[in-house]
Amino acid sequence: MRNWSAQSLLWSEEFADHHAGKLSEDTWNFDLGDGSAAGLVGWGNNELEYYTKDSLHIDSDLVITAQRIPEDSGLQCYYGPAQWKSGKIHTAGKIGFKYGRLEIKAKMPSGTGTWPALWLLGANLLDGVAWPHCGEIDILENTGAHPFQVQGTIHGHGYFGENGLTKIIQSPTALSSNFHTYSVNWTPEYIEWFFDDLCYNRINREEVESEGKPWPFNQEFYLIMNLAIGGWFAGAVDEKLESAELHVKSIKYFSIDGVGELILH
Repeated sequence: MRNWSAQSLLWSEEFADHHAGKLSEDTWNFDLGDGSAAGLVGWGNNELEYYTKDSLHIDSDLVITAQRIPEDSGLQCYYGPAQWKSGKIHTAGKIGFKYGRLEIKAKMPSGTGTWPALWLLGANLLDGVAWPHCGEIDILENTGAHPFQVQGTIHGHGYFGENGLTKIIQSPTALSSNFHTYSVNWTPEYIEWFFDDLCYNRINREEVESEGKPWPFNQEFYLIMNLAIGGWFAGAVDEKLESAELHVKSIKYFSIDGVGELILH
């Protein structure tokens, strides 16, 4: 980890402290369904899951469970009876972040077809600025088809989807075998990605703008955590896979060298 001259904790979520086993709705929103109600059928990615509140619980860690479900579950997706249910939460309109260091200690699910993501979206999305113009920072995306793969990405106008600015490294062990810390250091001029203590990627604002592309990362963003199943990024789901779990132990948000703003709504 880079040695910052000053790092101050601004906010944290230690899930072991939630003795009642429930997420605080003062902090977290739940996305529900298959995305159709939000105009994002399959959440914009051809995903298979139907998001439900009961797919999340706290048992020392936050656990997001993806579960294969029977056709008679009563949950209907854009493709017919839902095949999977899972969970997705975010802090939009409740807690925002602008610059600083955001780190998440998590253990990834296993199984081909799983797609866990720890990511940020520009809060101006809530004011009608469409994706990718609002900006997206992926602290981590992983798929069960690539169990050793650590990937951090940004998306903006002119560099989104498969053309996002990204870097991939390989962990020596599967990400589902242990907890790791996934972090970004985010400043007005660059974003750095960390896997535990290793800084493996840095993207500079000047380099992006020198190519005539916008840098939408100088504003408030909100945090999203979810476990998707299938879709274009994750690929086909193992027919033998019945369930998978994403575990999140903690989230910590710091200012670095005095840079970083926690925004409470």
